[in-house]
Amino acid sequence: MKLLFLSSAITKEWNHLDGLFAVLAVLYTCVFLSVIVDLFFGVRRARQLKIIRTSFGYRRTITKLTGYFGLMIMLSITDVVASVVFKMPYFSVAGAIGIVLVEAKSVFENLKQQEKSIAEVQQLLLKFFENKEEIQTLVAFLNTQTQSTLRNDASCELPHRRPETTRKATLQTTKK
Repeated sequence: MKLLFLSSAITKEWNHLDGLFAVLAVLYTCVFLSVIVDLFFGVRRARQLKIIRTSFGYRRTITKLTGYFGLMIMLSITDVVASVVFKMPYFSVAGAIGIVLVEAKSVFENLKQQEKSIAEVQQLLLKFFENKEEIQTLVAFLNTQTQSTLRNDASCELPHRRPETTRKATLQTTKK
């Protein structure tokens, strides 16, 4: 029974070890590229929707990469331990496939959201033009309400102040 990494390193079977490192390098590269593709489509969607891009989103990508690579390292260690049974790094392969699928779903969500927002704007415009008469009557009603409110405000009297003569008379009576 041949161990995945350890026996190859001990017996100096570099061909087997090189092949395993090549597989791991491809897996890690696939994970990295999937995150970069997700970042690209996320930024693209934000630009098209005129959403401000802040450093928070970019830091989230770095955090995501850190978490994904931490998971991949743990799966690689698991592959070393499981090398008694398995000849290939099956846990790392499964983890990389899972991560790439999650990132692919995120990319498709970004694309779907972009199409959805365009479709929503189109439907809103269609409804706007369908209800044109109702909107015009609503605007006319609001204009008349605003004008009547302004007239009422102008005609309302401010609280009266006592005339100066009455005030002086009141002051004189209180002094006595």
